Amino acid sequence: MKTSLENKPASVVILTTELDLTEWRGVVDNAGKAIASKVEIKGFRAGKAPLDLIISQVGEAKVLSEAAELAINKFYGQAIAENNLTPVVPPKVTIEKLALDRPLVFKAEITVLPEVTLGDYHQIKVEKQEVKIDEEQVSKTLEGLRRRAAKFNLVEREAKAGDWVEIDFEGKLNGVVFEGGVSKNHPLIIGDGVFLPDFEEGLIGIGVGGEKTFEVKFPADYHQKNLADRTAQFAVKVHKVKEVVMPEINDELAKGLGQFNNLAELKADIEKWLLEDAKKKEETRQQEAAMQTLIKIAKVEVPEVLIEQELNSMMEDMEHELSHQKIELKDYLQKNNLTEEKLRAEWKEAAIMRVKAGLALDAFKKAEHIEATDEEVENDVKRLKQIHPDKGKEIEVKYQNSFEKARLKNLLSGQKALKELWQIATR
Repeated sequence: MKTSLENKPASVVILTTELDLTEWRGVVDNAGKAIASKVEIKGFRAGKAPLDLIISQVGEAKVLSEAAELAINKFYGQAIAENNLTPVVPPKVTIEKLALDRPLVFKAEITVLPEVTLGDYHQIKVEKQEVKIDEEQVSKTLEGLRRRAAKFNLVEREAKAGDWVEIDFEGKLNGVVFEGGVSKNHPLIIGDGVFLPDFEEGLIGIGVGGEKTFEVKFPADYHQKNLADRTAQFAVKVHKVKEVVMPEINDELAKGLGQFNNLAELKADIEKWLLEDAKKKEETRQQEAAMQTLIKIAKVEVPEVLIEQELNSMMEDMEHELSHQKIELKDYLQKNNLTEEKLRAEWKEAAIMRVKAGLALDAFKKAEHIEATDEEVENDVKRLKQIHPDKGKEIEVKYQNSFEKARLKNLLSGQKALKELWQIATR
């Protein structure tokens, strides 16, 4: 087998593969045997008829077609390995020479991973921001814990600010019910700010079983554009009213929340947790900043096929997310006056950046010789099983598959590479 390479723009190469006569004759013989095993030829057992008899019965074209397929399946893989190529999509294969008495020649147009010029990543610097926790953050967390410990007492009176209510509501624009404007047995606390202020204020003064219709003005920057800067009419019925009794923030509250002897211990624990969380967020910010700089200084021509792959992945992620909300993609697109083509066009720049980020990090990994070890892979599988004990067997079977194991290994090596880049940027 002989191969030759021709480079084309946009990370495309043309790989020409030519078999020698001995290789080609061996493939043709195998093709004949494969056909003979499926076709009855009188006087011979399945697969035992001579080649010339097989050709006379099924035709030369059939044998050549079978032989070409066998040859490409066998020798294409050898050719890309010999030339150290990494295809990113299946190749476009064309046969240049195909005859019984002459060696096969075929060409494969292959999109490969593009070459990345990283730039001097050792000069990347990320400013560290001071991480500190103030009393206001601790107080806010305490208030959240206090609200979780609240008691809800049913009352037979009109609702007032701070009460928990269960309501039915129906919203209309110019007499027509709008999408998302109807709900039954909906719970909320008046004054929590989950709904618009006009809506929550409209509930004040309605007793159990009471009904009321009032207007609500949507702000100009409201996220649903069909409602922005418009006034809707809401019909509301109240089913239940509960008085919300908040506990005091004191030693008793602390004791009721866990292994705390007093409020001071609870505050200290909150401060510790907030500080750890803030440090993690700051580390993530630094890593993202380092990665953005790496992308910026890297030079790479991103193949269109990789952009399309990334857009496909983004669409799949969106469909998956919508499915959890029981929403069909086509319904979402229609509701938001979008088409898939328009959405892909809007996402294209983001897709390019995501592809470039992956290519740059992969090049950084190779430059720094960063790989995840088999032990690290096994430890991560154990970690996943601990997090999802009910899916332990499923996880174990999944990562016995060599493809899935390789994917996990690649993911872990990427995480190690990002950590190394972050350390370089913050030294």
